[in-house]
Formats: sequence, C-alpha cells, structure tokens
Amino acid sequence: MVMVNKRGAVRRRTVLKTIGAVGAIGSASGVASASGSGGRSPGLELVGHSTLGARDGANTHAAVNEDLDLAAVGSFVSVDPEVRIVDISDPTDPEMTAVIETGFGNDIRNTDIHPDEPLIFTANEGSGEGNWAIVDADDKHNPELIGNYTVDGADSGTHNVQAYTHGDDDYLITCGHGRGFVVFDINDPEEPEEVYHFHEEPHTVHAAHVQGDYAYLAHWGAGLWIIELGDLSDPEVVGSFDYREEEADVPLRACHHTVPHPTEDLCLVGEEVGGRDPGYKHIVEFDLETGETELLSSFQFPQHAPQPTGTQSFWWTGHFSDWGVGDQEDVVFSGDYKAGVQAFDLSDPEDPVRISQYMPTEGVGEVRREDPDRLDLLDNVPFAWGAESQLAGDSGRVYVADATTGFYVLELEGY
Repeated sequence: MVMVNKRGAVRRRTVLKTIGAVGAIGSASGVASASGSGGRSPGLELVGHSTLGARDGANTHAAVNEDLDLAAVGSFVSVDPEVRIVDISDPTDPEMTAVIETGFGNDIRNTDIHPDEPLIFTANEGSGEGNWAIVDADDKHNPELIGNYTVDGADSGTHNVQAYTHGDDDYLITCGHGRGFVVFDINDPEEPEEVYHFHEEPHTVHAAHVQGDYAYLAHWGAGLWIIELGDLSDPEVVGSFDYREEEADVPLRACHHTVPHPTEDLCLVGEEVGGRDPGYKHIVEFDLETGETELLSSFQFPQHAPQPTGTQSFWWTGHFSDWGVGDQEDVVFSGDYKAGVQAFDLSDPEDPVRISQYMPTEGVGEVRREDPDRLDLLDNVPFAWGAESQLAGDSGRVYVADATTGFYVLELEGY
C-alpha cells in the first residue's frame, strides 16, 4: 500500500436500505410514473445533436465546459488516438470544428477540460507508459497539441483524467495506469511535474473526482476512498467505503466512478461489471470529520440482465454518471451503454426512482465509417458512454456521447 499520512483505521457503518430503482418502476415502459412539480411526468428531451462526422472506431467520453462553449469527445478502437473538438455555443446545433491526434497510444477513453482555460486533456489508452496529452483548443478550428506525457512506473496507458485548480495552481489527476492515483502540477503545461500519488495495492484506481479540497477515488475492488488534498503539502485519507471490509445485501464489485453530490455529504458510486450480473449504483453517505461512511441504497436499472461474454459483454452494466444542478441537483443522469441515458430521482437517497430514459439513436441512418468493414459497430446502437451535467456547468443541460450516433444535448423537463 502506497499513501501519504494516512489516519488510523476508522470503523465504518454499512446499511443497505433498498434496491429502490428496481422495485419502484411502475409503468409498462420501465419509467417511473412519479410526477414533477409541474404536474407532469419528468422527461429527457433533445435540445441538440451532431453525428460528429465519419470516423473509424467509436466515440467515447464527452467532456464539456459551458463557460468555454467547448466539448471534447474521445475515440475508441482507432489506429491513432483522436479527440473531436465541439463548439457548443449554440446548444441546439453543436458543431464539430476539428479532429486532432494526441500522440502515443491507441485510443482515448476519457477526456477533460480545464475549468478556466481552453485546454483539453486526454487519457491515451494502449500504451505501457501511462500516456496522456494536453491540447490547446483556444482556436476550436485549429487546435494544437502541446505535448504527450507519461506516468513513471506505469504498466498501461492512462484510463482517466481530471483537471482541477486549487488557489492559483493547476493540477491534473491521472488514473488507471497501474500506479493508482497520480497528481501532476500543470502550471507549465509543457513541463508537467508529478507531485503526489496514492495506491491501495493491488487494486487499480479507475477514476477520481475532485470537489473542493477533497478527491473521491473509485478504487475498483477497494471501493470509495476520500483524500483531503488541499494544497498537496500534507494530503491525508479522511474516509473510505472499502469493498473488502464492508457487507451488503448485493455484491460490491468494480468501483468504476465516484461523483460527490453538489451540496450534500453523499457520493454516487457507480460500478462497471462486463460479464454476467451487471454492477450496481450505490449511494454512500460520508462524514469528513469522523471518516464514517454508510451505504444508503443500491440499485440497478430495470433493463439489467445477465451479460454473456463476447459482443454482448458490458451491454447492461452502468457507465459514467453525474448529478444535476439547481433544483435538479438530486437527480442522477447516467449514460448506461445499451440502456441509453437515464435519470434517477434521489431526493430520497434511500429510495432511488428512475424518472426518465432517453435512447440516443438520432441520425443512425446518417452514420458512416471511414472504413466500410467497420460497419458492424452500428449493431451496438444505442451505446451511451456517459452523461455530464453539473460537471459541465450551471445551465442544467445534460451532455452525452453515444459510441455510434454522436454528441447529444438534453434537458430534463417537468421535474
């Protein structure tokens, strides 16, 4: 185990209250019939869409920064790792303005955008050196590669990245490369410097999110870990929901992403299990002062089903999720592969209810591949990679990338 200044072990509480989103589904379509404040059922509605043009391979994660009118969409199963630059200044008509290769690696399964500057960060999969890259997208039509970098001691490519600021300093999180959670100082984007790492070996850190002074780590078989980063002069572990020590009425497996609630001491813990019984989404309550954590609920979406190996693996497991903003901050939006985009009402975190589902199939007849032999990928429509809302900005819009049909802008109406 590698870490910095870990506190003594804290005894944690685990209480499974309900598997609410399964039992609460009431309508024939599998969408709960609870009405919103406006007296009608909430629904995800299309605002804008782009197929993102012809390409080899598939789209992956879409990172969005509304303040910069910028989105960045990664690529999967591609000869060279490409990121697609999207102008979202008109959300009804998102426009792909450029495509740029980001150096060593095979594909880009995750991207992020600096909170304040038009810098795009890519996780370059398919290398053995933890490669990641920085792109200057100040000119959306003519982006420039600043550099492609490595993580010392990595044994694979980088799988996830997130940029954040603390005071006047800029940092980048890198995960999924075999060295756990590694933070770089990127104040000089041309000369990034590693400044901290944490690893509860042998489990990988798949992803992480920073909110305020705290990082919430998705530590795969070790569950959720929370680290107080501050200015990185004295980081410490302040709590964990360790899968290896906890007990629940459902399996605890493959902690894939961890997203803290915008204002409450709650964390969405999403799992990705590609074979047989799909993973769950969990809501974990935490206390940053005592280190205690409590499992409030665990749920699967109604279409979940056993997953065979081969082409149908990962079809019914969840993928990247995010909380809403404003009066929708208790809603979880999730891109869940074959189940499309889903919205779950967590105003009662012990009783999650799915309130809407959107299938991203727009323009499927227009989608083209650069290589006609790759048309078999069209069989996977829909295949929603993830959803962003509060991570994107304050508008309340929901942004989604589908592996085949492109980039979507949605809104939840009637909540």
